[in-house]
Amino acid sequence: MRKDLIIINNEKCLEKSETYYCENIEISSINDLLSKKFNVKLILRKSNINPIHRIKNNNVFACSNIFSFIKNIINIASKKNSICLIIAVTPYTFASFLFLILFKREIYLYLRSDGKKEISAIFGKKISIIYKIIENIMVKFCNLIVVNNIIVKKKKFQIVNPSQIDEDWTKNIKKSNRNQIKLLYVGRLKIEKGIYSLIDIFNKIKFQDKKILLTLIGQGKKPTEINERIKFINPISKKEDLIKQYDAHDIFILPSFTEGQPQVLIESLIRQRPVIVFKEIQHVRQNYKGVFVVDRNAKDLFNKIKFIDKNYEQILSEMKTNKYPTKENFLNQLDAIFKMGV
Repeated sequence: MRKDLIIINNEKCLEKSETYYCENIEISSINDLLSKKFNVKLILRKSNINPIHRIKNNNVFACSNIFSFIKNIINIASKKNSICLIIAVTPYTFASFLFLILFKREIYLYLRSDGKKEISAIFGKKISIIYKIIENIMVKFCNLIVVNNIIVKKKKFQIVNPSQIDEDWTKNIKKSNRNQIKLLYVGRLKIEKGIYSLIDIFNKIKFQDKKILLTLIGQGKKPTEINERIKFINPISKKEDLIKQYDAHDIFILPSFTEGQPQVLIESLIRQRPVIVFKEIQHVRQNYKGVFVVDRNAKDLFNKIKFIDKNYEQILSEMKTNKYPTKENFLNQLDAIFKMGV
């Protein structure tokens, strides 16, 4: 008999035609994955945003405020035979944590990135200190799941390799014609993702032999600095359309100030497109061939783009030795962790 798995997250969602959609593809993806082995229920936040990622689940509790959020937490806390999975540390998930502790429930906490750095980038260092205190409290009383060993300093944790890669990502990989150098960014258009920093740096680059172009794909407010060298595309929900965008570009660029294990990096590499990241997140390079680290300035970025363009075929050849995590690997890892706790 399948166990109930309650996913608690700050994710904003919206109901359209009796179907829920969310802003973050990771929530939709982890629901799809875990629904293969558990009766998944999601407690999320209701919002008027226009999300695009469908949640294939009828057990979504979309809460309009903190009181309805807590009400749903209390309702599920009384069901002793369910697994509680909190994703990320936020005021909503912290309140949920407190009530679950009150009901003496076993809790799993899944951290996908260094939240302190994200909060610092958005709100400043003082607020990030408060965040870290709350995170430390939650970490102390939860079974911890992380994507790398640098997010927290707790001695005991389980590492997973999140992935949305299936066999579709390995089929019909297109070669780049590289008559221009086309850079691609896919992700949220938020300060902590470094997108505005990237635009500022990119606009300082002057192309020489080849024109350098940048495409931005993502959810959020369209940047005002868009010009003839920067193209903006609304977020893409269909996997096949996203794959086409990777294939239509030459280099993927990830300008985030903080990341755990970014899915876009793996997606780009598996489509045989080199990746540039900035030094703040150089840990995401791991042992992958085809990932290059640069300082956050126009000169270093331009030099690295030229280097990749000059050595493109050799880099692609080296990238063929990479091994990537898959959806199935990720599901098996989570399943094994939950079984250890019962």
